[in-house]
Amino acid sequence: MQIKIDKNDFYDGIQTVRKAISSKSTLPILSGILIKTQEEELKLVGTDLELGIECKVNANIIKDGSIVLPANYLANIIRELPNKELNLELKEDNKVEISCGSSEFKIHGSPADEYPLLPEVNSDTEYNLSQETFQKMIDRIKFATSDDESRPFLTGGLLSIDNKNLKLVATDSYRLAYTQLELENDLEKQEIIIPSKTLDELSKLLTSEDDIRLLIADNQILFEFSGIVIISRLIEGQFPNYKQVIPNNHETEVKLERKKLLNSAKRAALVARNNSNIIKTKFHDNKLIIESNAPEVGQAYEELSTSQQGDNTEIAFNANYLIDVLKVIDEEEILIELSGELSPGVIKEVDNDNYIHVIMPVRST
Repeated sequence: MQIKIDKNDFYDGIQTVRKAISSKSTLPILSGILIKTQEEELKLVGTDLELGIECKVNANIIKDGSIVLPANYLANIIRELPNKELNLELKEDNKVEISCGSSEFKIHGSPADEYPLLPEVNSDTEYNLSQETFQKMIDRIKFATSDDESRPFLTGGLLSIDNKNLKLVATDSYRLAYTQLELENDLEKQEIIIPSKTLDELSKLLTSEDDIRLLIADNQILFEFSGIVIISRLIEGQFPNYKQVIPNNHETEVKLERKKLLNSAKRAALVARNNSNIIKTKFHDNKLIIESNAPEVGQAYEELSTSQQGDNTEIAFNANYLIDVLKVIDEEEILIELSGELSPGVIKEVDNDNYIHVIMPVRST
């Protein structure tokens, strides 16, 4: 194998597929990246057997071939090379010579036939969505997934397709994030759970205005976009009935500026860190008072103007949960719906039910 390739294009491709590589793998071959010529392009592949990422990079293919190179060493070397065209050539005994300008490296690789193939995803169920839209939906729910491996069905996001509605839902049992998109056509009903790592890496890679193509099989999902293919296993298990968690009514409705609430919550959280991140919120006659207290640190007090309908009430939240949702809402104003200090709080955008966030209250003394 021999290729000539732009250093920056090669490095970008390496960084893309490297996201699928786990440092915890017990199989040495999985710490590497598969490099393979394919027609007039160079194909790069990384996988941890749960998530696989493949991308294609333009290259001048002088001689076909394939090799597996250690991901970390390869990335570090390519990053430090001059911004020029580099030459990569496979020599005897799986050694690769990389030269760029006056720099030259020799790296020991592994045979490509030892590298596991990414599974094929064959399905009649295919969807096409805007990358920008899908990325925004992912970002609005992924932080609410759980890291509790004893309940794997909570460690991912539910993708639900029902008629013309595509929904993404995540919950860690302390909060729930729900977002939906109305599609143009009726589609086959589907409910699958996508691992949080897949959602995280997908969100980082979705940058184009072009569409993303989704293929769903029995236990795999494929995403194809911008010359990149991501194949991920799906999580088995039954996702909780999220509809039962979202309150149908409320006693208090408050409208206020999102950014002011976010900044106040951040400041109150500085003290709340020493008290399980608990902040108290009091909604009283068109005012919101936020307080936090840690005996060994001190107290914080914030006051905001609101537009309130319904009863005065108070409720305590985990400050981080409130901050997380306020960061992903774009609107200048939000709605908070409450039904007392022991009932969940609901945060929405004004005049828009396509995004709903539910936060469970915490007990405070």
